[in-house]
Amino acid sequence: MTQQTTAYAYCAWHKGVTRDVRLIQIDETGSGPGTGRQRFACHPCQIRYGLVPLADR
Repeated sequence: MTQQTTAYAYCAWHKGVTRDVRLIQIDETGSGPGTGRQRFACHPCQIRYGLVPLADR
């Protein structure tokens, strides 16, 4: 029997932990590589707020 791992993440739009999130934007917080806050959204919030994931742009 195989066990699947389910990943959960924080949706920045409804402010809760959920599955099925996508990266929507990166807020730059300083200079140099690797600085910034990543904001993820769940599928219902993507639809509700018209959000387009970065990978689909």
